[in-house]
Amino acid sequence: VPFSLPVVSEVFKSSRAMRIPYTCPLVRIGPLVARYVQPEVVALRVPLLNLSNFQINDWPDVSAKSYAIMVLILPTDSTRKWRDHELELVDVVADQVAVALSHAAILEESMRASDQLVEQNGALDLARREAELAIHARNDFLAVLNHEMRTPMHA
Repeated sequence: VPFSLPVVSEVFKSSRAMRIPYTCPLVRIGPLVARYVQPEVVALRVPLLNLSNFQINDWPDVSAKSYAIMVLILPTDSTRKWRDHELELVDVVADQVAVALSHAAILEESMRASDQLVEQNGALDLARREAELAIHARNDFLAVLNHEMRTPMHA
């Protein structure tokens, strides 16, 4: 969805949930068959908190925030409308979604780092075993060479 759409820029400018038309490109619903009431749709921006957004004192750098848009649609088989207190609840839930997404990103990064460490430990273990084999081969060679130098050849 292009950022140039007025609805998209309005959602990004607002820190609250706002009603949007169901015909907006942000909304992907099937055809409204045998319906006389348009579905109620709200959209709001959700901050995407990344590890790089945090400074040493654990406060996010507000200037570097990026956002996603969360779109919520009431069931199409009802005539319910979004109430103001529900929109306030949606605002609170959006903050929790942002935290959950950041936790998921941190977990994903942690798992990726863990996989990388396992791979590096495997390579390190292989290099250690190869070094031990090389040391053993050198010691065997030196033992044979020492023995041959001490014993006269076909005296």
